[in-house]
Amino acid sequence: MLLRIPVLLLLAVGCDDVNSGFGVNTKEGPPDSGNGGIDTSIDTGDDPGDDADRDGFTAADGDCDDTDPRVSPARPEEDSDTKDNDCDGKIDEAFAGLSVAWVESSGAGHILRLDSIGRPEGDVSTGACVPFFVDHVVRDRKQVADEWIINDSIAALARVTADGTCTQLADFSDTEVYEFPPYGVTVTPDGTMYVVLADQLVTVGEDGTVTQLASWNAEEEFYGLGLSNDPSTGTVGIFDLYGGLAVYHPDTGFAFLHKPDFMAPELSTLSGAHGDDGFWYVPAASAAGVGVFQYDVDGEAWLLQDEWDDEDWQPFMMGVDASDPARPDFYITATAGAFQTVWRVAHGTNHPDQLYISDGSDFGNFYGIAVRDGARYSAP
Repeated sequence: MLLRIPVLLLLAVGCDDVNSGFGVNTKEGPPDSGNGGIDTSIDTGDDPGDDADRDGFTAADGDCDDTDPRVSPARPEEDSDTKDNDCDGKIDEAFAGLSVAWVESSGAGHILRLDSIGRPEGDVSTGACVPFFVDHVVRDRKQVADEWIINDSIAALARVTADGTCTQLADFSDTEVYEFPPYGVTVTPDGTMYVVLADQLVTVGEDGTVTQLASWNAEEEFYGLGLSNDPSTGTVGIFDLYGGLAVYHPDTGFAFLHKPDFMAPELSTLSGAHGDDGFWYVPAASAAGVGVFQYDVDGEAWLLQDEWDDEDWQPFMMGVDASDPARPDFYITATAGAFQTVWRVAHGTNHPDQLYISDGSDFGNFYGIAVRDGARYSAP
């Protein structure tokens, strides 16, 4: 039976927690070639069939506007034409930087804003309101770059504004009501705020109303920890500490895609993200190595895609920029001694680049990370 994990220990999970005898698929190269595994050829015959705009994709293939040849799953996004060119659910997105949850050694909270090349462009002090998991507010189907939803001190859901004002939306600290603490947060394109506790998935309304959507046995079945969402569908991904994966959608409900093995964990991970390329990813340690793993739905397994020497650094939490669906960039937080770091790993390179490193003046930690892309979300 899984024992409850202390918060500080949980946030320092590393390779030693993984049973090295458990079989995990070893690293494979990127599953796609340069075009993301998509047939980008254009049907030049006289009969377009169901492909009304003759761009090589039908609505069944994922073409979200089959009347416009500049819109298909194989098109790159154009950031000023007000179209969802690549059919990822986001309009005119362009990578603009990162928001990183930072906790000082004193316990004081911050949200550090980095630009697209890793330069600090803002430090929002949240004081005693401490962010561990973070996502951007979505309002009127648009990402708000300087307003955030956070997990405050692994106890509450709160909203943080650009001046550091922290407003609690829901309190999960009453152990008589909530047996396990809340962890990951995510905000879907319609603005719904989701929170995962170790044993359940809930939404939190603007008025603080908590609504349970699904529950499970956190000691024997699934230990919920990370959250993300697919902006093209609004599907929420729930990530388990030991490699489990579940999904939720308001229309279809909750389903486990991958159950963890608590006795022989295949992965050790704190978070996950959707790549907008149809795949779920986690930064993790396993018997196969340390790196970024991609979930293969058909094979029902995690595939090691991008790895590095586990002596270099241990991954904490991850965000994904998938404006190029064929080659997403992973942004991963890590801490080594006095240095807090954000690494960038271009998918398929096995090469982490140091996007940002602190000056070493504070022995704090980086935790959650959210990508800023200025996106407006297309209507469902």
